[in-house]
Amino acid sequence: MMAILAYFFIWGGDGSKSAERLYDKLITNYSALYRPVEKDTDKVVVYLGMDLSQLVDIDEQNEMMVTSVWLKQQWRDHKLVWDPQEYEGIEWMKFEIDQIWYPDLVLYNTAEGSYAVELISRATVRYDGVVKWNPPAIFRSSCNIDIEHFPFDVQLCYMKFGAWTHDGSVMELLPIDGQVGRKDYRENGEWEIQDNPAKRYEEKYACCQDIFIDIKFFFVLKRNPLFYVITLVIPCILIAFLTLSVFFISSDAQEKITLSISVLLALIVFLLLIPSIVPPTSKTIPLIVKYLLFTMGTVAVSIVSTVFTINLHFRTSLSHQMPRWLRRIFLEVLPKFLLIERPQVIEERKEKHHRKQMQKEDQIGVRKVLATMDEDATVGIRSNFNKELLKNTDSAPRNALLGADLRDQHMFGHTAALDGGACNREKPPAPHGSIAGDELVSAQYDIVGMLRESYLRGQMEEEWTYVGLVIDRLLLYLFSISVFVGTVYICILPPSLWQDDVHNQIPKETVHAVPNGTVVSGTS
Repeated sequence: MMAILAYFFIWGGDGSKSAERLYDKLITNYSALYRPVEKDTDKVVVYLGMDLSQLVDIDEQNEMMVTSVWLKQQWRDHKLVWDPQEYEGIEWMKFEIDQIWYPDLVLYNTAEGSYAVELISRATVRYDGVVKWNPPAIFRSSCNIDIEHFPFDVQLCYMKFGAWTHDGSVMELLPIDGQVGRKDYRENGEWEIQDNPAKRYEEKYACCQDIFIDIKFFFVLKRNPLFYVITLVIPCILIAFLTLSVFFISSDAQEKITLSISVLLALIVFLLLIPSIVPPTSKTIPLIVKYLLFTMGTVAVSIVSTVFTINLHFRTSLSHQMPRWLRRIFLEVLPKFLLIERPQVIEERKEKHHRKQMQKEDQIGVRKVLATMDEDATVGIRSNFNKELLKNTDSAPRNALLGADLRDQHMFGHTAALDGGACNREKPPAPHGSIAGDELVSAQYDIVGMLRESYLRGQMEEEWTYVGLVIDRLLLYLFSISVFVGTVYICILPPSLWQDDVHNQIPKETVHAVPNGTVVSGTS
């Protein structure tokens, strides 16, 4: 029965008597339990290679790499040798792999599932005894994920294959090629394979005295960060720069603190998304988390500074007195460097310009009136104008206490007196000894004192408000610089953007010679 089954396996049902006769010759008295060597001291030289079909997944959470590969194995079995001329030119035959000896190669760093190839496929045997077996398999290998530069990271994973029971004294393991084959590879959307070297190593385990040989297939994987840039990096950068808008809002607005807290809550939401993407580890902090923490610290400082500026904005002369050094720094020195100017100074400049314009217009009007009068009337008017001017000069100290508005009223009232109308003449003062006159003078002094106190109180409140404005502008510049520098530093920090240092992590090799003269590489 076995011969009949093998007959169909050999040529797929189209065999011949020569093939059947060859099969009987090779299988008879063949034992798959013994190594295919002529002497016990000889080594079985097994060549191992890999063709990558697909990089299925890189599971960062479980630190596992899932690959679909063809595991290429090749060795020579001296018991499976024949002369093609004796068997009608047959040079190749196919055998079920469990009918002949094959190396017990396993995946040492498997994460889950089977350690070895599960599919029992057929091997191809050449007339000179060379056996080739290329079974397909899906392996789940463990991989240490380094998330320090996530999402601009480069990972180094490997698959370690070696014999489970045959040590280096009875079996030599060599790589077929120095690279993993990717002829039929299907690209992965997230990861780009930069390199696939295959290396041979020797290792001595604590359980055994013999040295075991293994081959590692390395995968240098670079993440394509476009998805994470759109969904994580750009929103985080926008939120970081959104913090600067807090210092543009006036302290009178209630939304100043609300905006800062809203930005902080948005950052917390993004921070909660990170653990679902990257593996939870305490060895290192991902790059995007560093930027989020930096932005969160910036927002926290902006909230504290906003509370402080609001406190300054609503201070009054009744609760706080402004120190001289504070007045010197924030009212005189810093505004010049921050390129801002007090609103009161701007208004005074406008008022001064307006008064000059009014004086020019008054002078032009008086000249026109004088030009239409005779000489005697002109002399009289000029004399009266000089008297009124002297009277205005005597009353200047008193008008200074009344502020700018009272001075304007006095000026306009005095200008009206130039017309010489009887209704605009000043009334004679009350007698000094009368009660009504004393009460009137006392009331005038009280009014002037109240106006002066109100004016000074308003000036003090305006100064505190201006100090808060200066601090807001100063914080705007400082936060703009810090956010810009922090963003640029985080963006240029990943080494994968300008250099590749992952290859330096692959262990170096030394050269060894095998008994048959084939030069192989391995560790000392």
